[in-house]
Amino acid sequence: MAGRATIAQVAEEAGVSAMTVSNVINGKPGASDETRRRVMEVAGRLGYRPNVSARNLKAGRSGLVGLIALDLTSQYGLEILRGVADELASAEQELLVNATYHDAVREKDRIEFLARGLVDGVLMIAPVLEDETVELLRRQKLPCVIIDPRRLDVPLPRLSVDNYHGMRQGTQHLIDLGHTRIAYLRGEEDLESTSIRFQGYEDAMRLAGLEVDERLVATCDFSYACGFRTTARLIDEHSPTAIVAGADLMALGAVDAARARGLSVPADFSVVGFDDLPQAAQSFPGLTTVRQPLHDMGQKAARALLSLIDGQRLLMEHMEVGTELVVRNSTAPPAARRDPAMPHRHAANQAGREGGARRASANG
Repeated sequence: MAGRATIAQVAEEAGVSAMTVSNVINGKPGASDETRRRVMEVAGRLGYRPNVSARNLKAGRSGLVGLIALDLTSQYGLEILRGVADELASAEQELLVNATYHDAVREKDRIEFLARGLVDGVLMIAPVLEDETVELLRRQKLPCVIIDPRRLDVPLPRLSVDNYHGMRQGTQHLIDLGHTRIAYLRGEEDLESTSIRFQGYEDAMRLAGLEVDERLVATCDFSYACGFRTTARLIDEHSPTAIVAGADLMALGAVDAARARGLSVPADFSVVGFDDLPQAAQSFPGLTTVRQPLHDMGQKAARALLSLIDGQRLLMEHMEVGTELVVRNSTAPPAARRDPAMPHRHAANQAGREGGARRASANG
């Protein structure tokens, strides 16, 4: 059939009205299963595609959803973005992406720009979200969902993960393996999730009858470099046998810091992360970590926003998704006690002793 198939042509061939075709295509009730099957079969055969632009124009909408991300370089944000994009594609909505790079002024400017009718709603990933920006969103009545808010009491629809139980489970995994000197890398202090995750670590330790040694707790940004630098110092000064990091990038830095100090991971030193970024499964050894369902978070937030755009009320303003411990090869029971004065020489010394014993045996 030449040209673009129309709704009238689908209706004629399916033997139904154009209104019935429209209802079936848009998922509205009223048609039997057999009618729905016939309409969808004819629409597919004719290559019919809904005129989304016309539909949005009739509804007074742009068909665009804005997304304001903290940045477009971290795998964390990109995994959430992928979930958002998949959900919007299935709803025939387009996505307009902006990045603010921790700049509160730019964040507010982007909201002002998008609120001029350019988009029907906006998603924000871990935004700075100063009070003026919150007030702007509420004043403009722009549908908005916050993903991973910096504080949980923000008066907007928001989605977060169960940070407390996730980190408690990750710490308990090390305790169950027999570790008692477990270091902890906190995240950025302006995030409420940092305090919540640390509480999960503290409670797991104390409920197991273990002391939380403040010398083994350090604050770090969510970077590989900080994880490497801070873990190397903790190993040199305090000899932990394991470490829990508030983010995977810090954990991956911790793995390499242990290696740089001559320790084997996990034989001499165990590491647990938090996120389950793609790098966690691709690293060697594979990183044991607490999985945040990042792709699902993006999808769920996008679905919630589309409901708001359609004028529906959300059942809950604060949506929370669960986490899951993913055990890979960066964790094992602790090695035998080693000289705390020179922990980084343990592996080399052990290898030397074993080599000497073999040579002595051969000479004997």
